[in-house]
Amino acid sequence: MDLTTAIPDGSHWELPDELYASPGQRGSYNPLHFVVRLKPEFFSQLDSAQSPYFLVSDKSSFDLASAFSTFFHETIHWWQHIGSTTGFMLSMAYPAQTHVNRPHLLTLLREIGPVKSLKKADADTKAAFSPEAQKALNIVLNNWHDVEFNSRIIIDPTKLNSVVNSPYFESVGHSLHMGLSHTIRLLIETVDPKALLLPDIRKWEQGFEQLRNSKHEGYYFGGPVRLLPIAALHIFEGQARFQQLQYLHLASDRKLGWDEFRAQGMLSGKYIAAFEKFLEWSNSSWPDSPIHPTVSLFLLLCDLAINPSDGFPFDIAHFESFLESNNPGFRFYWFCRQLRENPNLLTALSKRDDTEYLELSSLLCKSLVCKQPVEMAERVLRWVESNDTLKALLQEEAAYQFQAENFPVRVCFAKFLRFAQDRCRRPAFFCWPALHFVDGGPVASDLNESKELFDTHMPMFMSNLEGEIRPALTGKHLESAIYQTFNTFFGTNIVFDMATQWIMDDGPFKYDYSWLTQSYTPEQVKPFADGLFKSAFGVEPDAFRQYQ
Repeated sequence: MDLTTAIPDGSHWELPDELYASPGQRGSYNPLHFVVRLKPEFFSQLDSAQSPYFLVSDKSSFDLASAFSTFFHETIHWWQHIGSTTGFMLSMAYPAQTHVNRPHLLTLLREIGPVKSLKKADADTKAAFSPEAQKALNIVLNNWHDVEFNSRIIIDPTKLNSVVNSPYFESVGHSLHMGLSHTIRLLIETVDPKALLLPDIRKWEQGFEQLRNSKHEGYYFGGPVRLLPIAALHIFEGQARFQQLQYLHLASDRKLGWDEFRAQGMLSGKYIAAFEKFLEWSNSSWPDSPIHPTVSLFLLLCDLAINPSDGFPFDIAHFESFLESNNPGFRFYWFCRQLRENPNLLTALSKRDDTEYLELSSLLCKSLVCKQPVEMAERVLRWVESNDTLKALLQEEAAYQFQAENFPVRVCFAKFLRFAQDRCRRPAFFCWPALHFVDGGPVASDLNESKELFDTHMPMFMSNLEGEIRPALTGKHLESAIYQTFNTFFGTNIVFDMATQWIMDDGPFKYDYSWLTQSYTPEQVKPFADGLFKSAFGVEPDAFRQYQ
């Protein structure tokens, strides 16, 4: 890994639209905006159907099936970010960066006034800040970078040049520890104010301190950085792409196969990297069709890899193995090696039903001393049974009317709980959904149930033909409540963005929210965004001066 390139001064990382898809081609899912985008012609095809759902048993229009396959691919990304522990933690990273820093930002407003960027102020070695201001500056910059580094390491370790060379980087272990801790703290303050359910992150400090002091690899400053070439990005994309290929194979009455998919460019780059490593590490051969049990085995390993249990929802069981048990790339490698060392497991899937899912996932997770996804979902649902706060949260979700405090967190955690409910009930569906979209296919399926599950867990937000983000109308809730949720959700996201600009970006605040709406210019958005920012921090953005 080349660790020589430093990040340009004054810049910061953003997760681009193309991170999990191919915008300009078929569709995309943006994990910061929680938005699915599709090509305009796909919208018209899906809108022309009786519902935005296409069952393979109806082969009247393969064009419709093709359009749906892209929507399906992007919906898998939504499920990854709202239903898996890795994805959910990544989804919470953006609000966590602002939430954990808010009291320290208020301290800085009191001590040094409205100044940006704080990164530039922190880098000024000649500044004469008060001890309280200097402490707050250090905390804000370190907190922001810890959460950012955690996301970067988990998503794609092949692009860590700027992370490792940053003055704010300590170690991989520190980044993963603090990124998880800050997110857990956000959840505690939002849905577990009495700290009765979630792990007590205060008890983690001693364990991680011992690892630093003993120079345990991965946990101390200046130590080696060793990461696998496969990470969450490749697992997310592999899982979504191979589900899409399975769907297209079945929708074409099995006429579309590997050769056709290669010719269409669907088997290349990040979309196939995890599958190729799966074959190599497990000593498996390329399967003869997209619905071969080998592909289902790969999809099961993807599911297990992105669902670590240490730290959330269970406590950390073994600090020395925290990096391995919480890193999706290592988890994926470990499970592949288990298949290589136990070749009989390569043929363990035939029915691909709930029983096989539970048996094999339990066996593999036991080898890594972690919990399998259904056990994790069951634990979360026990929280709901015993806690009035979470019961109330699900009532808010049922009515689509959420309390204002930490609004996006409440919305997303409610969706996480709903996903856990159905994962417990139908684990095989959420591991191999494409196989449940066909009547008379390789697994027993109830198409009505498949439609109900898919519709229940549809993406919340999608762009329309003009590129505007709109909420999905469920047909089960008042449109006024849905639009109120939509407006509040993205209004809060604007505050998160402006807080990041305050911390990281020199120059005036920028109001280019064309990703959200193309109907309003930055000048028209500014009064609305300024009002939201002032409500959060008590100061007008125009009052900020640039740090010299």
